[in-house]
Amino acid sequence: MKLRMLACLFALAAAVALAAQERVLVAAAANISAVKEPLGAAFAKQYPMYEAEFSFGASGALVTQIKSGAPFQVFMSADRGFAQALVDAGQTTGPAKIYAVGKLIFFTTRSLDLGKGLAVLKDASVLQWANCNPETAPYGRAAKEALTKAGLYDEVKAKLVTAQSVSQALQFALTSADAGFVNKSAIYSKDIQQYDKEGVFWFEVDPTLYAPIEQAFVVIKSTQASKGGTAFAAFLLSNEAQAVFAAYGYGKP
Repeated sequence: MKLRMLACLFALAAAVALAAQERVLVAAAANISAVKEPLGAAFAKQYPMYEAEFSFGASGALVTQIKSGAPFQVFMSADRGFAQALVDAGQTTGPAKIYAVGKLIFFTTRSLDLGKGLAVLKDASVLQWANCNPETAPYGRAAKEALTKAGLYDEVKAKLVTAQSVSQALQFALTSADAGFVNKSAIYSKDIQQYDKEGVFWFEVDPTLYAPIEQAFVVIKSTQASKGGTAFAAFLLSNEAQAVFAAYGYGKP
């Protein structure tokens, strides 16, 4: 009887502790969705009193939401520029800090000759290719820059289908489009593990063709009193968080 009562007390204590967790509202670039679960788990393990709640979207769109008063505590941008925009607007508690370096890949589910590299987009068999909006999504900007430097953009832009985020670009590449440019971390997603064959379904775009995708974060000033936001910011630079990013194909800051 005592053991049963003790078990009930432990269960009640665990439920109370879970309910007492403070939510940390994180606005995150769409490419981070691939690491949501392991990153959230690592954060909860290091800071059991907090729980990260992610909202994903294109970095530019998230900046607009934050400037309009969206109650986020931390913003994880897909580049330094959008994070810096909030710093310049006086809406952060400190400078933008790099937490990972993104890598761009060319992805397809079709039987394309990837040995041709980016020039494969000129093939008649490629009717459409997807890319996220370069005005609001850094990975989209990187893809456009790479194609331009390779002297291919003007030749293939008529086939372009524009997505609003890198996640949507991936969905287009999985369904209606013949190929697309996405974040390397996407290949670790359960949804596309069957296509994780480099040289067959994807290849990494030459990083010398585009500016480094330095992904930065900031803590939003309106939530300066939140210890959870400060804790999450510290966590992003920890060895535990960096190990998660490295495991999902990101480069070190």
